[in-house]
Amino acid sequence: MNAESEVAGLRLLTAAGARMAGVLDMERVARHLVAAALGEAAEAGEAAGGGFADTVGVYVVEQLIVGDELPRPPGVRAVEARRIAVGAAGTDLEPLFPSGETVVFAAGTAYAACVTGGTPQRFAELDRHFALEPRVPPPRQARERLADLSDFLLVPLRDGEAVLGLVAFARGSASGPFSDADAAVAADLAALTAGCLEGARRYQREHAAARALQSGLLPLPPGAVPGVRVAHRSVPAGRANLVGGDWCDIIPLPAGRVALVIGDAMGHGSAAAAAMVQLRAAARTLAMLGKDPAQILTWLDRITPGIGPVQFATCACAVLDTAARTAEICRAGHPPPVLLRPGGGCDVLDLPPGLPLGLDGAEYENTRVPMPDGSTLVLYTDGLIETRDRDLEAGIAALRGALAGAAAGLEDACAGVVEKLIVPPNHDDVTVMLVRTGT
Repeated sequence: MNAESEVAGLRLLTAAGARMAGVLDMERVARHLVAAALGEAAEAGEAAGGGFADTVGVYVVEQLIVGDELPRPPGVRAVEARRIAVGAAGTDLEPLFPSGETVVFAAGTAYAACVTGGTPQRFAELDRHFALEPRVPPPRQARERLADLSDFLLVPLRDGEAVLGLVAFARGSASGPFSDADAAVAADLAALTAGCLEGARRYQREHAAARALQSGLLPLPPGAVPGVRVAHRSVPAGRANLVGGDWCDIIPLPAGRVALVIGDAMGHGSAAAAAMVQLRAAARTLAMLGKDPAQILTWLDRITPGIGPVQFATCACAVLDTAARTAEICRAGHPPPVLLRPGGGCDVLDLPPGLPLGLDGAEYENTRVPMPDGSTLVLYTDGLIETRDRDLEAGIAALRGALAGAAAGLEDACAGVVEKLIVPPNHDDVTVMLVRTGT
């Protein structure tokens, strides 16, 4: 490789790395690779560079998309793949070979050999080697571009021992064939892309798992519990977390009763979320067995030390009796609930604070509170009211102020409280639940 080629290769790798750095979406990673290889400008007003290739296509094995699995061991077989990005200099190939389309590369083709063997492939004629025919008649410009292609280089997207897919580079007659130095640059470019794709794949997998966990843990939808209306919001700490240690739950019980539970497992992220799941499930079971709030918290206190690295948690529990229009409420080291009266007025309920769950041997006491129709019980975690610049008392005062000026609609009121009290990125998980009696 001469000095000029080496500089051009380094420039391409640098440009591609800068585009793909920090990108956590597989399709966007692939589109950045295509743009860099075609020499497209990264930003408006930036001059485009000389293209490394005249057309580029990025394919990943289908099981990474639908099954979140690494490819099977190499072998002679057909390869099911998905095209996640495609581009060509001077024309648009997207209508012909759309991104997101699933394709099958037959065993024996260069495409299948590139993936199953993990080795680069070269050929000169598109029609003989390409596994697909365009689905629609190509326009003249695209047809001319495809007909002019005379050198094809397939490079595996290898991450360690796994081959995630391939990149197909092609050049026309004016650009000339790929040299050995070009093939080396293409291999480095594919390796860089494979690392970014694997990082994005892992993030997307964790994102999907967190979303599934979060959706599975949401309380019942509004209107699902007769006699009460509910609005709630959860905001995990920071920008990267999707779930945390906070939870809330609504549990319908016989005879017009409803259990409400809100809790905060110590910490953030996956460890706190794992503890939260266990505590939430236990609280739900205890409520359905007919335990009152103090009994629920007593059992949770016994359970908490055995659920893993989380040392303790706070929790508040209430059982509403919609017929008697009362609520029994108990808390374990949790911030005090707030009660909005039907005719106005906002009271912080004076309840015994209790010890956090997990300290073992704590005693909890129920308090009965009148809940006439139109009352709104506000349960929340400390992340809503406490920040680095706001202590507990100031936070409760801010919450009362936000509730006093809240909209009449429950959903709007809940959203307004979160908007007024949280300044992203919040440093603690936040959960708030508004429960209004009556229909």
